[in-house]
Amino acid sequence: MSKLVCKKCVLDSDIPGIDINKETGLCHFCETYTPLSSQEKSEYLSKIDKLFKNYSGKGNYDVIYALSGGKDSSYTLYKLKKEYPFLKVLAVQFDNGFTSEDAIKNARKMCKITGCDYFQLTMEKEILYDTFRNAAESYDAFPKFAKYRASDICNVCITIIKQKLIEQAIIQKAPFIVFAFTAGQSPNPIIELSTSFVRWSRTLFEKQLQKIGVDDKDELFLIKSEVIKDMGENAPSILHPLCLWDYSEDKVLETLLKIGWELPGINDSNSTNCTLNSFACYNHLEKYGFHPYAFDTAGLVRSGEMSREEGFEKINQELSKQLIEEAAKKLKMNVKNSQKILTAI
Repeated sequence: MSKLVCKKCVLDSDIPGIDINKETGLCHFCETYTPLSSQEKSEYLSKIDKLFKNYSGKGNYDVIYALSGGKDSSYTLYKLKKEYPFLKVLAVQFDNGFTSEDAIKNARKMCKITGCDYFQLTMEKEILYDTFRNAAESYDAFPKFAKYRASDICNVCITIIKQKLIEQAIIQKAPFIVFAFTAGQSPNPIIELSTSFVRWSRTLFEKQLQKIGVDDKDELFLIKSEVIKDMGENAPSILHPLCLWDYSEDKVLETLLKIGWELPGINDSNSTNCTLNSFACYNHLEKYGFHPYAFDTAGLVRSGEMSREEGFEKINQELSKQLIEEAAKKLKMNVKNSQKILTAI
């Protein structure tokens, strides 16, 4: 059976679980997708306004912010502080052992520009490398939905960040955690966490780590048990304001370059902050046969934040052989002589 490609986004029938309706030419996601209307976006923004005004000033910080130093997180922090200058923000950058020097420089610069406090979350490099290697060598360690949204390596890294941001929010008594997810990446602008959900998420990640052979007995990656005990009934909420603002990569870059953010010196088609990303994409392609950014890219195309042509170009851009080999060396892994090093799909 020949491959069918969705007429609206970039998903195709070769990706497990994707069916293309022969009559409409659309994948299931495009057939059922309903974007937020302008009115709905305005209502969500009004609700975020009220949340910030009602709950700010009650903890050490109002917002724990996920700052990678990449373009989207840098832009969102800038716009967040421009829209809500009264917010006291702790920007947390996770140095996963592969964070580029330019990303660290950009993150520190953005904190200085916006008047936010900067905190670099660091861990012993060899422990991180062992964990990422275990993730790379695993197969189906994460549920299908997570596997479709990111590589196994990125799923581990992202979940570590989420666990530690929640931990910081509880410690600092901050009512909000903010991520720079676009409408294509997160259709839900406001997520109100509960104490039971926080406990469940910790238990789930602990099991996923064990599945790839990692026993986090020292709670380096997990929310610390003593912090959860002190949480009480006031769990933080997660906000995604970027998915409510007008978005285009060109606009984001234009804004950032004007205020002093600098283009990264890494040749990666999908990341402006992490030198592990090319290897993570390569590893995902080798194991599962499809690009780990296909779903996010399809979401951006579906929501109108990226053209279909730009979407295809993004997931078909060449992966950096140099970055793949450098990451493999750090992880003490071998790279197969594969065409997938040279082409991303």
